[in-house]
Amino acid sequence: MRMRAVVSQVVTKRLGALPVVAAFLHRLRVAEIVDDLCPVRDLALATHGEVIEALVANRLTAPRPLVRVEDWVRTWAVKEVLDLDPAVLNDDRLGRALDAIAPHLEEVTGSVSRPRRSARSGSTRPS
Repeated sequence: MRMRAVVSQVVTKRLGALPVVAAFLHRLRVAEIVDDLCPVRDLALATHGEVIEALVANRLTAPRPLVRVEDWVRTWAVKEVLDLDPAVLNDDRLGRALDAIAPHLEEVTGSVSRPRRSARSGSTRPS
């Protein structure tokens, strides 16, 4: 007996440098640093750190005004690469994340730019 697969819909999304940007943001621990400084309530659909990572990825791949970032999320493979629902990244949510980190900008930039110490060698290589 032969089985046939039927493709009902093909979705095409842009990938570009998004996987490289996502890996770099993860390596720099951007979301972790932001989340430590700016926690959100347990019912939030995304943390401030996740939202800021998405915004940085947008700036580095295809900059859009805040009101258009949600469109970028739908046309780029953001859901697949950053695991964020496009509806979460609307301009209001982006604004709340930016407002949350504003008082902590020096701490965020200082923490992101400072390399972590390697436990094995005592060196300051990024891990």
